[in-house]
Amino acid sequence: MKAEEYLNKLTDQIRCAKARAAIAEEMLGHIDEQKHAYISQGMDAEEAEEAAVKEMGDPVEAGSLLDSIHRPRMAWRMIGLIGALSIAGFIILNLLQRNFSDMTFVVGSAIHYGGWVVAGFVLMIGVCYTDYSRIGRWAKEIMLGAFIVLFLGVTAFGTAVNGSVTVIYGYHVNVKMLVFLFVPLYGAVLCRYRGEGKRAVVKGLLWMAPALLIALKIPSLEAVLILFLAFMAVLSVAIYKNWFCVSRKAALGILWLSALLIPILFCLRLLGSGPAYQRSRLQAMLHPGEAAKGSQIYAIRQLLSDSRLLGNGNRGYGKAARLPDGSDYVLGYVASCYGILIAVLLVTLMTVLFLYFLKVSLKQKNQLGMIMGCGCSVVLFAQLLFYILINTGVLPAGSVYCPFITYGGYGMLVTYVLLGLLLSIYRYQDVPLKVEKTARKRNKRKPVSE
Repeated sequence: MKAEEYLNKLTDQIRCAKARAAIAEEMLGHIDEQKHAYISQGMDAEEAEEAAVKEMGDPVEAGSLLDSIHRPRMAWRMIGLIGALSIAGFIILNLLQRNFSDMTFVVGSAIHYGGWVVAGFVLMIGVCYTDYSRIGRWAKEIMLGAFIVLFLGVTAFGTAVNGSVTVIYGYHVNVKMLVFLFVPLYGAVLCRYRGEGKRAVVKGLLWMAPALLIALKIPSLEAVLILFLAFMAVLSVAIYKNWFCVSRKAALGILWLSALLIPILFCLRLLGSGPAYQRSRLQAMLHPGEAAKGSQIYAIRQLLSDSRLLGNGNRGYGKAARLPDGSDYVLGYVASCYGILIAVLLVTLMTVLFLYFLKVSLKQKNQLGMIMGCGCSVVLFAQLLFYILINTGVLPAGSVYCPFITYGGYGMLVTYVLLGLLLSIYRYQDVPLKVEKTARKRNKRKPVSE
């Protein structure tokens, strides 16, 4: 039997069309390797090929075995948890809105909010069934195109609402949320620079610029901080995995030392010559007490101090403190109205979900899936972390989105897109994709010094 006939019979047994080309290429490599071994022993080319093919075994049995291994699979438990958190967020926000009619937790009716949840969930499933490697293959082009569209939109057609640009040419576009989609794309871009040494690290730093420039243009300090930390985390993973063949300890040490110096210098400058309201917010955060009375940090800490482990700790909803925007303090109000343990349970479930996806991503054999999954997980976890710090009075008030429990159409859609990418990476983790082969070949053509 010829190699071509053998491979055709073998791949006919594989139901996942995306896996066939990569498996056929892999098997052909094994046949060629064995064929050359037989030729070196004195066989002619045709005889050597037939002997090599025969050694591979029955093509139907081999194909069936490969089909059972290299099949897409769904993370049904995680989808169930995502669905449960989506429903819990819907219920909590509508209960809080009903209990605090003078505050804003949701905009519009429960049906309107539920429509966004359903649309986001459907979008997530659609992204899950999409081959993430296709997105990664065009990451540079997508990033540059998105940067041009968003930057020009914010600059030429943007309208400021509450200090940030959310309206572009008459349409409500939450640019602050859209920029978080740059993070998994950034990971895919880094994947192209494997083996390029120190130049790759420099390029990695430069590729942070597009999303950060947009976040600065809005402006949104919270988006800048979350983006910067997410980019740094993704770049650190790439360095730790030794993609760039540089000293990992030295590179990571310099990278994070520089990253820590930037916020320290910023805070010192703010305390010295920043606007008065920003100085007062920072001082209230650093020195809570009598001087902080009247600030939002003091109010959220007072709200939490009056909370019980279970049940309403404010002797009725009317006794609970009022904050300017309830959607920024959902966790605080959940603790106040239903108990600290309920808020902790909610946070724990989200943390488990995001850390599980991070763990799955780090274990991926496909390097593109690994780095894109890390980017998605880090963004979601960073948003949750910042929200917790604001809701516990550690950080000053800021408009930060929290997955599942913060209302916002674009925020919800971005969250579900990121979750969809993570589900796609999980779904195709056992499917050998062509992009990985191409990357390996490119690395072989470009030898690097260890």
